[in-house]
Amino acid sequence: MNPMTYPSPPPLQGNHRYLVGFVILALIGYSTLFSAAGRERLVGWWMIAASAFEKPVDNMLFRPSESVLTAEQARTARWIARRYRVALAPTEQIVQHAFEAGNQFRIDPYLVLAVIAVESRFNPVAESSVGAKGLMQVMPHVHSEKFLALGGLDMALVPWANIQVGTSIVREYLDRFRTLESALLAYVGVGAEGVSSYPSKVFREQERLVAVSQGRVLAMAD
Repeated sequence: MNPMTYPSPPPLQGNHRYLVGFVILALIGYSTLFSAAGRERLVGWWMIAASAFEKPVDNMLFRPSESVLTAEQARTARWIARRYRVALAPTEQIVQHAFEAGNQFRIDPYLVLAVIAVESRFNPVAESSVGAKGLMQVMPHVHSEKFLALGGLDMALVPWANIQVGTSIVREYLDRFRTLESALLAYVGVGAEGVSSYPSKVFREQERLVAVSQGRVLAMAD
């Protein structure tokens, strides 16, 4: 006895196929727009598409550049990178900026690097609870005119700008109070006649960095 056979449904024709396709697309769109996961996917797709038309950011913290450091500066950068666990390439740029700012404002570049070490441990995006920012922990709103001259308050987190402003502040305090100890006391905010271990910390780090630059074994071991 032959099993019963049923006729197969006729294939969808013309408008029926379009109608089914429309219903499917509508259901997909509904599930996308009216569910949290779908909306997140939609936003993600939009951001990916929009990024293709965006111009590259011009004020990146660090830009690829060829190292132009001297042997002493390169030795210092390598030691800083190891000691403070930061990448070598950005550290080389920080050292270069410190020497440029130090020469510009007649401040020992190793003192500039020592201030950076004590203030931020070479973290370019460091920010204190009172609003000090960047490598040298400068207060942007207190020294706003300096940052505005370089492009705006957002430059406080750009390494070269932060180092330039911080070094210029040390220079101003040194011209006003005559000694580095008083200038550093003013820089840290206790006043030129205040009491703080801050200057001694900076001086110790400065001596260590100078020793490192000269390749002294004890300094390197430390």
